Amino acid sequence: MTSPWPPDRIAAAAPDPSSLTAARGLVSGWIDTGRQDDALWGECHGRGTAVYRTAIDLDGPAYTCTCPSRKLPCKHALALLIRWSDGMVPESDPPGSVTDWLTSRAATTTPPDEPGDEPAKAPDPATVQRRAERAAAGLEDLDRWLTDRIRSGLGAVDHGYSTYDDIAARMVDAQVPGVASTLRALAGVVATEVDWPARVLTEYARLHLLVVAFRRLDDLPGPLARSVRTHLGFPTRADDVRSEPPVRDRWQVLATRISEDSRLFTRKVWLRGRNTGRWAILLDFSHGTARFPDATPSPGMLVDADLHFYPGAAPLRALVGERYAAPEPFTTLPASLPGTAPDFDAALDEYARVLGADPWIRSWPMLLDSVVPVESGGTWHLVDRHGRALPLGGDDDTRWRLVTVAGGHPLTVCGDWDGARLAPASLFTAGQELSL
Repeated sequence: MTSPWPPDRIAAAAPDPSSLTAARGLVSGWIDTGRQDDALWGECHGRGTAVYRTAIDLDGPAYTCTCPSRKLPCKHALALLIRWSDGMVPESDPPGSVTDWLTSRAATTTPPDEPGDEPAKAPDPATVQRRAERAAAGLEDLDRWLTDRIRSGLGAVDHGYSTYDDIAARMVDAQVPGVASTLRALAGVVATEVDWPARVLTEYARLHLLVVAFRRLDDLPGPLARSVRTHLGFPTRADDVRSEPPVRDRWQVLATRISEDSRLFTRKVWLRGRNTGRWAILLDFSHGTARFPDATPSPGMLVDADLHFYPGAAPLRALVGERYAAPEPFTTLPASLPGTAPDFDAALDEYARVLGADPWIRSWPMLLDSVVPVESGGTWHLVDRHGRALPLGGDDDTRWRLVTVAGGHPLTVCGDWDGARLAPASLFTAGQELSL
């Protein structure tokens, strides 16, 4: 069963902002709804006594509705997606009309004699063009907003949550939800960080660079252009990812973390190839509960499998492909393989290389060997055997757990480096793994 779409993805599917606004007003107007496997369906009240029947094939996605609208998806399909995202669509058996429609779609898109040879349906060029035009207009609006605030001075403009929410909402309407997420986070930066002007100015510069890159998208190398689209929030089909060449390795599961934001649960898994030293991140989402569709091996396990990486200038996120053996535990972390970055110099060099390839990355995994967590005067660092230190992020509970387990002795720490500090995700000591 496909996981419910988050609000940003639903917004990205809307043909225009007005359709999304109208859909929000129809969420409660449904007579009956249902879901099964990769399909949604329902009946919605129209004007007077009219009832509109809507169905969605999530595998496409594809939409059908008996309403007269020529927009695709129509407001009824968007409203059904919103209900599904909010956990308001129960499992049930589809009516005959929906089954017939799904069957006809399957027969049209996959010939019975060559089920695996039919290429994935290409996006409608007109839809792609409309979205590109909306994104371009929204990003120009954002660039003017950024320029006005810089000219006025960061100390002279409002940094309240409502200010950033307003511009973020405009970016959602422009179908660039990745930009919206960045903007919403800035109000919290201003409210919590002492040196917030430097951080805000850096983020403004990154956003401006993203606008410039989108203007010149056709002139960029293919991998960098894919990264730009990803950072803007343009979706990448799972089928497209799985068509990427597989990377087989014995992948070590170094850490797992589940977070929640507005009822959307995210599971993040850190992997490193034992043979190649390559990093990979698995991301899964679940709406309403932390019940994810696929189980993943726990930290401390090794998986012999193919990974398909999302295309980009610095590929990191991946999907699991074919598995060749059952997971098994590992007790060692070899430090001599290419790309393992066991010390500060190698880790920072790797980060610099990745940042040069993709200047909009938020963080990159690190695995640091033989480091000791140290607190002094309210500041936290990881100190290596040569006495060099890297700032340590995370919350106080996580950092004190590191200190307690280390007991003044070196250990191995896995986490994400954001260019300023390392946020720890797990530690390894005496052959044991501990998630943080």
